[in-house]
Amino acid sequence: MIRFVDGNRITLLQNGTDYFPALEAAIDRAVREIYLETYIFEHDHTGQRITAALKRAARRGITTHLLLDGYGTKDLSREVIEDMRSAGVQVLIYRPVLAKFRRSSYRRLHRKIAVMDNRIAFVGGINIIDDMDTPDQTPPRYDYAVAVEGTLVQAVHATARRLW
Repeated sequence: MIRFVDGNRITLLQNGTDYFPALEAAIDRAVREIYLETYIFEHDHTGQRITAALKRAARRGITTHLLLDGYGTKDLSREVIEDMRSAGVQVLIYRPVLAKFRRSSYRRLHRKIAVMDNRIAFVGGINIIDDMDTPDQTPPRYDYAVAVEGTLVQAVHATARRLW
């Protein structure tokens, strides 16, 4: 059942050009907690920028959760993950890729959401990967996200907490 929720401000973010600066700024403004879920997290310029923001937040004492899909981030090095963990970022891998293929391997974490302090949420199709430097694709890549502020953020926050 679709239900509209009044009292929200929705901002359309086109591509990483709009999304990544807004995401980084929201991470830097967080005062209590951060939840970030993504399918792909590359260690390119964009990934390094978001990694640095998450580490800054964790070092400020912000409870910082990063949930990564095991297949979408299978090439992200253990060193990058351990570096984030050593800075205090709580990193979980959703369904790590196993050597033995099983039907359940098809179940992936394909959501791209972020919530800071139950105050602002980002929802959309943009992974943490540079739009202009995407392997096997002619740049730029086109995608969208929305920044949500208002009562709807509570539902996104509850969803992120539940999966965590």
